[in-house]
Amino acid sequence: MRISFIIIILITLVQSSFAQANNVSLLSHWSNPSLPTLYDGESVYNEVWGFMKDGVEYAVIGSRMGTHILRIDVNNQLVEVDFVIGKHTGSDAIHRDYHDYQNYLYAVCDEGPSSLQIMDLSYLPDSVSLVYDNDSLITRSHNIFIDTAYAKLYSCSNKNQSGNNALKVLDISNPTAPTFMYNYDLVSHVHDAYVLNDTAFLNCGNQGLKVITSSSQSNVIQIGELSTYPHKGYNHAGWLNKEGDLYVMCDENHGLDVKVLDVSDLNDINVESLFNSQMGDDANSIPHNVIIRNNIAYVSYYHDGLQVFDLGNPALPQKIGHYDTYNGNPAVPYAGCWGVYPFRDGDKILVSDRATGLFLLGFQPPPLTVEHPFEVFPNPSNGLLYFFKEHYLIADYTLYIYNALGQKMLEVNSNTDYTYLDLTNFRTGLYFINYISNVDDIFFTEKFFIE
Repeated sequence: MRISFIIIILITLVQSSFAQANNVSLLSHWSNPSLPTLYDGESVYNEVWGFMKDGVEYAVIGSRMGTHILRIDVNNQLVEVDFVIGKHTGSDAIHRDYHDYQNYLYAVCDEGPSSLQIMDLSYLPDSVSLVYDNDSLITRSHNIFIDTAYAKLYSCSNKNQSGNNALKVLDISNPTAPTFMYNYDLVSHVHDAYVLNDTAFLNCGNQGLKVITSSSQSNVIQIGELSTYPHKGYNHAGWLNKEGDLYVMCDENHGLDVKVLDVSDLNDINVESLFNSQMGDDANSIPHNVIIRNNIAYVSYYHDGLQVFDLGNPALPQKIGHYDTYNGNPAVPYAGCWGVYPFRDGDKILVSDRATGLFLLGFQPPPLTVEHPFEVFPNPSNGLLYFFKEHYLIADYTLYIYNALGQKMLEVNSNTDYTYLDLTNFRTGLYFINYISNVDDIFFTEKFFIE
């Protein structure tokens, strides 16, 4: 079986006392201690988004007060550039959402007397300009998604002065003058959407997944659905891979698995596999949001942080990294990591935590494949050594490195299939790596050379 292999950097993080990491590195962290909390007394932040302008990467994070724009500088540090106050800033301002299109950032909120806000990004890196703040089309919206190919903005669970709609679609071909196209109310609720080339995957809460298209403003057609499936709960969010044949879907319920769907035939959508955070505490484990880059799923989990899974074999997703952003109160059910945004190559990941703010994380995507159940390579090595062992259930093991004299040189604990070892300070010669599982009786020894 061919398994995608990922070079993962195993680093002990000293920058953050509240984070636990495996194969993901902290580059920068930002928060603003002066911001007021929500009604639960600890939450401040919500959704995260990212975009690039003039070769510079930017981060967006929502708070109770509004929208924060941050630049990622040449040293991979987060620097706040500007702040746009939301139309509604009450202690109940829990949900904000974002999407960019043609040098504009679109923002909504799902509480209070809010609005659709559009920010002009052309003044960056110095500032942004609020050029539209209007509640006629959108007063409140839970999530938005923009189909950039068709210049359509999809507003989920939309509310305005005309009433409530499961989905409202706007024409933004003129980016600062949105106009109404149509409402979709054949379901009672649309929580989130992913749209590509006028095909919209709608996460419809308890009604499951619906897939629609619209050949005209008045002709909306359902072309697929999945209303019954394993670990069914509140269908919250999902994301389509680049090839358009896999859709990863999160049900926002305690202890329910994430679903990998085969959507190559929309007339026959099937669950290809299930996976979870493998953190061992289903009582607090809740998948929230997901984005796919290069067939790697980046999932934000309440309480469990960022979880990264390789979908190279969609029937058997492999966990290849995580980063925990929250060690707070386990009694708060929807605490911790809220959103995730990996940039295009997946080497930098933005993560938002409700209490602790914005994280910029480093991660390296897969360069090659491994065909054996375990392997140490390259061998011979220049001191940079990659260890791989496939685990079908729990990965919890210890690696011991010995020199040719039998002296222990290094001891590493890991709970992922992939571990990176930096042995560049070791002398040239023969070494042995000893694998001992901490959950069963499996052990083995492999020799390798450092040139």
